[in-house]
Amino acid sequence: MSLLDDFSRFAEFPATHPFPRMWLMAGDHEPHLVVGSGELRIVSPTRFEYTLVGVPENPGYVIEQMRRQRDNRYDGLKRFRLVLEDADGKEYSGGWTVPRIDTGAEGWSFEGVGESLIGDGQTEPSPSGSTEARFDIPKDHHVSLMLARFVSTPQEAGRPVPRYELEVLGETVTFVFDSHASTLTISTPASEAFPLTYTENWLGEPLRILFGQLIFPRLVARIFKEGSAMLSVRRSPSWSPDSDWTALWMGGRAERDKADFWALYAKLLAHIATARTDEGPNFEANPVTHFHEEVIQAVRGSRWVWAMTLASSIEGLVTMLYPRNSRRDDIDMEASTALICHIRAWSGNHALKEAAIRAVQRTAEVTVAVALRTLVAQGVITRDQMKAWQKIRNAVMHGNLVSPYSSREDDETLVALADLLRSLIRRVVGADPVPTPEHTLAAS
Repeated sequence: MSLLDDFSRFAEFPATHPFPRMWLMAGDHEPHLVVGSGELRIVSPTRFEYTLVGVPENPGYVIEQMRRQRDNRYDGLKRFRLVLEDADGKEYSGGWTVPRIDTGAEGWSFEGVGESLIGDGQTEPSPSGSTEARFDIPKDHHVSLMLARFVSTPQEAGRPVPRYELEVLGETVTFVFDSHASTLTISTPASEAFPLTYTENWLGEPLRILFGQLIFPRLVARIFKEGSAMLSVRRSPSWSPDSDWTALWMGGRAERDKADFWALYAKLLAHIATARTDEGPNFEANPVTHFHEEVIQAVRGSRWVWAMTLASSIEGLVTMLYPRNSRRDDIDMEASTALICHIRAWSGNHALKEAAIRAVQRTAEVTVAVALRTLVAQGVITRDQMKAWQKIRNAVMHGNLVSPYSSREDDETLVALADLLRSLIRRVVGADPVPTPEHTLAAS
């Protein structure tokens, strides 16, 4: 039995959970603002509300702390922390918060919104510990049916079990799909490749890219090797059919090629887990994931926003393949340098001379347009996809509105951009390119 099974009661909504003791913490080693009692309300998958009623020991201290927070509103550490204790004395954290206060003769009321709910758990010790993340999958979405088919392992006798094991970076990542509850649980032992804390975020990033949805884990278990665990219920945005067409995994292949799906998930996860910043592993979303998230969110806006975000995300992915200031291999650098020297020797207008020098220097750089032409020559993208980016990039970025109405020409352009995005993501993560199927963009 998973540690998340019992903790999942806090993921249900709408639901109200009373707590006989609650308090708000100020900074570390500082007195609490208030201690009282109240309730936590799970309003939706993305909203945790609370009410705490109590009488502060020092009202002036509360007012001063609220003032300090307002004066430092861009400093997240100046917010307060909500702590809850149930009737059995078990503590939970409600995360960072800034409450609204209503004073009264019999008690003050503190109301606000929490970030999550975090508690402790205990299980059997293990050699390394592990990470477990559970995702809610809408039952009426085609992904639910697909996972029911793909998350399966044949048995010698009887029906396949709803479980699949995938090797990534030398470690086993296990998937379990509960078709009745429509939840996908992903787990992996802690290791150098998949350290605790980071991995719980990494496991969901490939799903966002593959399915074109803002898929975040609803429940997470960070299990330490001695058996203790940190359990959390997190915000999990609802799915929107409007962004299905942005998915990396779509078309007829989605119903047939199980092996290719898992190979693509493995490539995405390996890229995400091996990426490094100057500070080390990346706790935030990988740039590839971030670009795709922006596209997912943009399709809930106007078609002009779609076009701008697709074009910008494509440009960002290209710069991952060809970093800025990269030099072209087909440029005669000696001739370029000689021309720059010739221009510098000209005694005319200084501003014109500098502009001419910059123009010559730019011809030696790998611009996005040059990079896209190179990718066309390599067969990574198509010429039509490159032309679609050039058309949109040169128009929408200079204030030319995209028609708010669907037309065959505009839809083909947007679909070509989405296919270009998919091709670039595959290239960045090292996945094999595949022929792009024809897609239909629903009129909006």
